[in-house]
Amino acid sequence: ALVTHTRRVWSTAVSGHVMRGGRHFVEFAITYVFDRYVPNVYLGVIRPVSLTNDINLRADWRGNVVPVCVSSDHKPAVSEKLRSQRTAKWGDSDIHCCSYDCYNGRCGVTDWDTKVIDHEWRGRERLDGSGTIGLLLDLDEGTLSVFKNHLRLGVMKGGGLSGEYCWFVSALSPCEVSMSKSRAPN
Repeated sequence: ALVTHTRRVWSTAVSGHVMRGGRHFVEFAITYVFDRYVPNVYLGVIRPVSLTNDINLRADWRGNVVPVCVSSDHKPAVSEKLRSQRTAKWGDSDIHCCSYDCYNGRCGVTDWDTKVIDHEWRGRERLDGSGTIGLLLDLDEGTLSVFKNHLRLGVMKGGGLSGEYCWFVSALSPCEVSMSKSRAPN
């Protein structure tokens, strides 16, 4: 999959592949169109939801589709509509979106209700310019690990991920992001 982002508003792409158990690895190759822009890109996992069905791009999203920033305080209409899509296959985890922030390397987590958490983690590094970010989702352990330019940085989210997820990318910077599934590293 390849996503090209050229406008100065947040936009999001979600893979159609639903992960339900085991280990899953993906690499995102990010190429920035202009080196002078800060790399404003989120990469991660999201529940298999529609970001547009019954959600108005202008009225609800206000033109910026960035699901990791949704809570009942920020974009309450979107928050309610995303949570209304919950199924039993989500399990009992309240982590509905978890992302790596290329700008500062932080982990963003939301339950689309009360919590949007941006936290530190051991091994955290930002992506300076173009490069590759690999993510390893281990649904047996409930973790999400990060690889930068093929080197393991560490476990970004150390538990709590369970149920169904899809890969996603949200971008503000003018860039191209390609996603390719690969074998999970040992």
